[in-house]
Amino acid sequence: MRLLIVESPNKTKKIQQFLGDGWTVAASFGHIRDLPVDAVGVSAPDYRPSYIVPPKSKDHVQRLRQLAERATEVFLATDPDREGEAISWHIQQALKLKAPKRVTFTEITEKAVTAAVRSPRTIDDDLVRAQEARRVLDRLVGYEVSPILTRAVGTGASAGRVQSPAVRLVVDREEQIEKFRKTNHFGARVVFDGGAWNAEWDTKPFLKSGEEYLLDKGRATLAAGCRDFKVISSDKKPVQRQPSPPFTTSTLLQAASARLGFKPEFTQGLAQKLFEGGHITYHRTDSQNLSDEAIAEIRALAADRNWPLPPSPRRWGSKEGAQEAHEAIRPTHWENEAAGDDADQQRLYALIWQRAAACQLAPAEYFATTNVLEAQNGPDTYLFTARGRVLKAPGFLVLTMKEGEEEEEDGDKGGEGSGGAVPILQPGSRKTADSGEVLAKETKPPSRYTQATLIKELEKEGIGRPSTYASILATIITKRQYVAEQKKYLVPTPLGRMVVSALKGKFSFVELDFTRDAEEQLDQIAQGKAQYQPVIAGMHARLHQEMGAMGYDPNAPFPPSEKQASFARTIAEILGLSLSEDALASAALLKAFIDDNIKKYNGVKDAAFTQRMSAEPASEKQIAAITKAIADKQVEPPDGWPSITKLAASQLLDKIMGSRSGGTDRKGSSSGARKSSAAGKGRGGGRTGGRATSSSSSGEARYASDKQMDLLRTLVSDKKVPAPAGWPDKVLMSDASAAIDKVFKSRKGSSK
Repeated sequence: MRLLIVESPNKTKKIQQFLGDGWTVAASFGHIRDLPVDAVGVSAPDYRPSYIVPPKSKDHVQRLRQLAERATEVFLATDPDREGEAISWHIQQALKLKAPKRVTFTEITEKAVTAAVRSPRTIDDDLVRAQEARRVLDRLVGYEVSPILTRAVGTGASAGRVQSPAVRLVVDREEQIEKFRKTNHFGARVVFDGGAWNAEWDTKPFLKSGEEYLLDKGRATLAAGCRDFKVISSDKKPVQRQPSPPFTTSTLLQAASARLGFKPEFTQGLAQKLFEGGHITYHRTDSQNLSDEAIAEIRALAADRNWPLPPSPRRWGSKEGAQEAHEAIRPTHWENEAAGDDADQQRLYALIWQRAAACQLAPAEYFATTNVLEAQNGPDTYLFTARGRVLKAPGFLVLTMKEGEEEEEDGDKGGEGSGGAVPILQPGSRKTADSGEVLAKETKPPSRYTQATLIKELEKEGIGRPSTYASILATIITKRQYVAEQKKYLVPTPLGRMVVSALKGKFSFVELDFTRDAEEQLDQIAQGKAQYQPVIAGMHARLHQEMGAMGYDPNAPFPPSEKQASFARTIAEILGLSLSEDALASAALLKAFIDDNIKKYNGVKDAAFTQRMSAEPASEKQIAAITKAIADKQVEPPDGWPSITKLAASQLLDKIMGSRSGGTDRKGSSSGARKSSAAGKGRGGGRTGGRATSSSSSGEARYASDKQMDLLRTLVSDKKVPAPAGWPDKVLMSDASAAIDKVFKSRKGSSK
């Protein structure tokens, strides 16, 4: 048996069909190792990361290890980018594989998959080191600067190597808008032939020295009063408009935002599903070109449908800094003009199909007409210009004009031009205007970014890479809330302004030039032109120098978060223990203290919780639920009914729910088994912010809270959700949250 490991379980079934008997296709479910969340996980001088297998990945690793032991050959087919290369390397390390075979394919088709397994290679160490360098550099910036940033802004804040420069772009743009002072200025327009076409006055000859705009309304009134014109020149020439290149990651995110109203993170998820479904090629790319085979397929399709073709295939130059590991985004099967599992996937696929097919068609051809006219009004001569454009041959627009619009991100929608249907005139002839008007104009401030235009700016400035654009925006808008979205425009929040103010001028990683240079150095590692350790050491030394300039000792122990320190103090108080100042200054020492004492602390909290539950009367909701169960003859009235305690009611309800779900009743109540979730708030330190998870930093299970269980009992009783794993005594907090979220999301609908 040969084993092929991919990242996503959504790919396994289709690939298994392609490979057939003799193969087993399994999924790693993305990353199976990572840096620890409660420590930096990397240190000088070698900067060798200390990876761990997170609890959620242990079962996957064990299953893959068993499959690998039975396999004659192991193929690693993770995604064809740096991160995918790194995931393959982590799989090799975690499974202790001696000679795995690395394969990549940029489309999930039988032809591509079978060709890939016939031509395996070894893991590319340069790509692995480049991804590792990015991860380590991000970790050093985030973990070492964030405590300083939190103290500077007076609240929990996080620094990011690429997120912080992205926030700075939004803040800088907002400051430009606030400093902007508009200028009122004037122009003039005259109309001919009953409004069929118009010409605008050229104000430049009347501008004073140093002026950019005409401020004299009286002069504009004289220009608008011109009626008798002499034709100075009239020119008509053919012009062409070339189609846009096929989508890169960046341009796909931009176009989906502008034309479909999709958020970048949502678009990225749709594209992932289309790729996994075998409908499009790999969607994380910065190449603008298609393969020779794809171009030949488009030209054959165009010939079959009588679409206009240029004499030779069209190619685009490489953008500066582009990695271009594989081709632009395109359909895998050109005969399928529609694909996708739902309406949103189908709309995105149609956008990709149309753009990729149109890129190889003939240009659109226009007749462009320009007339220059002259008039006298008093002693002065006024020049007016009329420009118009009329479509002659649609070319690639046979596809894009189906929607009544062209590519919005291009900023050019074609059409007849601003001057209307401008005719050809005889130079030297006379022409009388029907009317004229003064144009009151004002200068406009810079536009705020949208998510689409911010991605375009990130790409222009070399911040991030194709696979990171969507996550950068999700982090600064949703997760950190440094930026808010108001009527599709991005504005910095007060916290975002404070973060940028605290970092700007103090840390180089928020400077755009430094960020661009860092990306280039990471690219050089990928290309084998630079070494991992010197690059990281140099950037880390600069970071320490900047920390030192602010009065912080970069060699001091890594400080704990406020929540980690608060939780450690709570444990010490409950158990009657003492905490030294050294421990309170070190995240590592506090983590060790918490790990050593968490079981005893939970035991004390459990006992106190059970005692309280035994002393308090059952709630009205508990009584109501049990009353209904008694009426339905599911249980007999308990002793003392209805005067029972919360603990007795909870145990009885667990028994009722367990019988409904087909489970067996366990000793002890779910309430008694679950108090550790409340006790564990803040556990683990680092930058988790005390977020509730299904396991603690010591690996101990975290169970659903009592509020979650009360709600779950109702949902299970009403058959809104099936009883989750571990019901009713050992429901993990993550499983409870997932079940509850599913119900409430279905009520809200599938809003984007």
